[in-house]
Amino acid sequence: MTPGRVLFVGLLAVAALLFVLNPGPDAFGEFLTDEAAAQAEGSDTVSRFLQGRTGRKTAQTLGENAEHENYYLATVYTIDMNGRMPGGEQRYLGIAGWFTPLESDESRR
Repeated sequence: MTPGRVLFVGLLAVAALLFVLNPGPDAFGEFLTDEAAAQAEGSDTVSRFLQGRTGRKTAQTLGENAEHENYYLATVYTIDMNGRMPGGEQRYLGIAGWFTPLESDESRR
């Protein structure tokens, strides 16, 4: 095989892997639940319990209702933390089974 064909086959293999590992809305809900649990760890026991319970439910709801733009190899999720009021929109890139924040209204200021 020529180097060009090897490169082409390699790129196709990477694209196929990204397609298979593209996280769906359920994975995004789990990510938000884990983030809420991580934020609740630093507080006292009662507060941690309440934040954990409400955080899981809130994260599941946000994950299910998040807007997402599926690009087949990656997905961009947008959640609005405070509804119709400005200042609560956050965007996350989901690629290869993990999520990273892209931007929020606060980072634009």
